[in-house]
Amino acid sequence: MTASIMSDNRKSLKKLFTENRIFGNVVYPVAGIGVVLLIWHLAALFIGVEMVLPSPGRAFEEFFTLLTEEEFWVSIGNTLLRTLVAFALAFAVAALTSSLSVFVSPVGRALSPIITILRSVPTMSIILIAIIAFKPTESPVLVTFLISFPLLHAAFFHALSEVDPYCVNMSKVFKVPVAKRIFGLYIPAILPDVFSATGSNISLALKVMIASEVLAQTFESVGVAMQIERIYLNTAGLMGWTIAAIILSFVLEFIVKILSKLVLRWK
Repeated sequence: MTASIMSDNRKSLKKLFTENRIFGNVVYPVAGIGVVLLIWHLAALFIGVEMVLPSPGRAFEEFFTLLTEEEFWVSIGNTLLRTLVAFALAFAVAALTSSLSVFVSPVGRALSPIITILRSVPTMSIILIAIIAFKPTESPVLVTFLISFPLLHAAFFHALSEVDPYCVNMSKVFKVPVAKRIFGLYIPAILPDVFSATGSNISLALKVMIASEVLAQTFESVGVAMQIERIYLNTAGLMGWTIAAIILSFVLEFIVKILSKLVLRWK
């Protein structure tokens, strides 16, 4: 009897930890973050020099101080706006070029080397060239676009190429109108891959934007704020801005996931 009860308890605990969404979506991620913070804290204690590596407590203290400053929100807003503009442009152009590459073979062959070149050019080269040619507020947008575009193009091209050929052929045989093919076949088929590519690339776009702002010295931006903290050797302040950037990245990815669930549920 006792053995049966213990077995049932073990099964209940196993089910709780493997199937319960609370543990899967909350407890495990929190535990992972806790481990990272612990390692960070121990490393800060070992080094013992705040200028080199501040403790998590000091970094978060700087972060919460930033939340009370108007300049912080202005910088976050500017960087976020530029990131969204650059990413939206890259998304739109990639959707167009990938569609043309799939359905018009000569266009696909012509674009292929261009996409390869854009993916191969070092990010730093793109940033430096853009800084020379454009204004400090424009160059980060261009750089983020040029980094995001080939990645999105490749993802969209793959998604379109993987649409069930049987369904495509049947739609042609029965002469389904082009509009119905697009909205009834292609878009529903590629939506999961589109959301996946968007979620994985939008945080990258934010990182590229911040790096570009640092080098371009973009006024009132997260990148310049980080650069100022570096100049004054305020490593805790730099970590505070880093925490803000990480949180913003998580928020962007979370919004994409929510939109994905809502749209895919009703597609």
